[in-house]
Parts: sequence; structure tokens; C-alpha cells
Amino acid sequence: MKDYSNYEKWFEAQPQEVKDLLTERFTALENTVKATRQERDSLSTELRELGKKAEKGSELELKLSEITSRMTQAEKKATFLEKAHKEGCLRPSAAYAIASAENMFDDQGEPDFKKLRETTPELFRVRDTKTNAGSGTRQAAITSDPTEALREAARNNPRR
Repeated sequence: MKDYSNYEKWFEAQPQEVKDLLTERFTALENTVKATRQERDSLSTELRELGKKAEKGSELELKLSEITSRMTQAEKKATFLEKAHKEGCLRPSAAYAIASAENMFDDQGEPDFKKLRETTPELFRVRDTKTNAGSGTRQAAITSDPTEALREAARNNPRR
């Protein structure tokens, strides 16, 4: 059975044609994301400039301020979701909701994944599991044969 749990290992095992195709596709997607972000940043700057020109307290100023705030929040969430994936987060949207509710962001708006991981470890992949006995046990498996494992447990049970 092939192991597909690690993308990098899987990618390295692929023929060069597949690697080239995937690299080309990911590069195109990354370029699209960069272009979209540049466009969004340009629009955000324009909105801020319009907000400065709007009459203080006017409906226009309030609306522009609201839109700018929503754009900032959307950017914060997009950045969080992108980084959450790299951090091994299994449920990025849930993690974002918790991080937002618990204010797990620094002054620059960067998420504190260390604190989030400590608070909700179930939302993240377990790192560096050294055994095959189960996530986090740090004990080697007795055997790969379940029947033999039950027999061994029965032999070691003092309540017989």
C-alpha cells in the first residue's frame, strides 16, 4: 500500500513529467494569487484615499470605513488560512474562529500558532510521532498480529 500522507514524499516519487506538470500548475496558481492580492491591495489603497476625502461623519465615510474594515478582516482570514495549512492544521476555519475569539494574533495581525496549538492540539497533525503504536504513545507496537497482541496482554494480566 502506498503512503499518501506526505505530499513532498509523494511528489518526489513521481516521474519527471508529472513533477513538471504539477510544478507548472502550481506556478500558474501562485501567479494568479499574487495578481489577485496586488489588485486587492490597490483597491484597498484607493478606498482609504477616498475615505480621507469623504466628509467627516458622512454616510459615505462610514460606508468606506466599513468596507475597508471588512477587506482587512478578509485579508487577515486569508493569510491565516494559508499559514494554517502550512502549520499542519486539520480544520483551518475552526482554528481561525478560535484564534479570533481568543485574540491569538500579534500586533501585526500575525497568528500565534504556538498558542493555538497548545490550546487546541486536536486541530493539528501530530508531529514527529516516533512509533507505529498510535499517535503520541511513544511506545513500540507489540506485534503486527492482533491475535498475538491479545494473547500477550492476557499473559501479562495479573487478574487471571
